[in-house]
Amino acid sequence: MLNRVLRGGLAALGCVLGAAVLVVAIPAPHAAEPVTISYHPDLAALTRLAPYPAAAPAGLPAARPPVSSSLTAGGAAGAGTVTWALGFMTPGGKLASLEETNASAASFVRRMTNDGTVLPPVQPPPPALDGQAWTFSTARARGQRSLSATSPAGFSVVVTGNATWADLRLLAASLRRVTAGG
Repeated sequence: MLNRVLRGGLAALGCVLGAAVLVVAIPAPHAAEPVTISYHPDLAALTRLAPYPAAAPAGLPAARPPVSSSLTAGGAAGAGTVTWALGFMTPGGKLASLEETNASAASFVRRMTNDGTVLPPVQPPPPALDGQAWTFSTARARGQRSLSATSPAGFSVVVTGNATWADLRLLAASLRRVTAGG
């Protein structure tokens, strides 16, 4: 009886050790690469729905693929508001996101920047958007950097994420006004 128990225990131990060797010897799959998306359907809808001139990136390098896009009309921001969020992955694996809306500027900017602390402009600042200089802010506890611009016409643009200042400036500098059908 003792031999049978000992053999069974050794067999079980052998199976556990064999499984451990397999787990260690076979490499774990790497994190999935972000899926590149097309944001053009959302951009087309934005230019039709937005009561403001939409801003969209033009000429960004292929090394910064778009990975997310969402368009919301109305909703929590209130009737008549249109909000677009467009995210890009940087070559360093960080996120740089464009957020724009005609919702209340102060609360939108505060929410998108996670109530970030306003900073002096990080040099060199990107070109002004429709004559509006960018405001720089950071939410250090979250590792978030942001640039925001609010138009007197009632719309706001925030470029934000955990990307470097250089990546965020590149996205901000790429923004061009887009009109319906264009």
